[in-house]
Amino acid sequence: MPVCSNAEGTVLRADVDGDGHLDEVRDPDREGAVTVQGGGSPWRADLNDVLARLGFAGSDDPDREARGTFGDFDGDGHVDLALFFAAPHRGDDPIEDMPVHEVHFGPLARDLTSGRVGPLRIGFEGFVYGVRAGDRNGDGRAELQVFQTAGDGAVEHYVGYYDDGGITVADESAGFHDRSSWQGTEPGWGDFEACEAG
Repeated sequence: MPVCSNAEGTVLRADVDGDGHLDEVRDPDREGAVTVQGGGSPWRADLNDVLARLGFAGSDDPDREARGTFGDFDGDGHVDLALFFAAPHRGDDPIEDMPVHEVHFGPLARDLTSGRVGPLRIGFEGFVYGVRAGDRNGDGRAELQVFQTAGDGAVEHYVGYYDDGGITVADESAGFHDRSSWQGTEPGWGDFEACEAG
């Protein structure tokens, strides 16, 4: 099915659950706090649903926050979910507290889980401010853009690629930002065709 996005990179239309109907993924702040509104027979899901199935309290956990994004990371024509669940740091020095970092390969169940889950290999398990996805190099597989804490208000930008049944995030930074500027980088989902109005 065709996949399209709005120009701002805040809405993606794709068949998330493989039922032949386009669903709508919303990321209003472009930081990876996504929700899905199902097409066809109505359904709705967000990152708390998948975290609950994984045994975590989701938004009821005051110490951690979830981030996720959708992209076809393995190039099979289905959108996949890259998911992070990590604790924000409270001082200048970031902590490593990320119990969830994995990829759910599509088509997904309506709670955003999958029978095929792969590792999301990342060198530092610190808080992720935001994630985006898009096939910027044109190889048919989305790359994962990760904006992660570097401590003291700094945000490092890393890029992950599909590798050996999961995603491997490069150790080398692709950019450096502060907490007020990282969201000004290119929108996620910008590689897809623009959705028609209406």
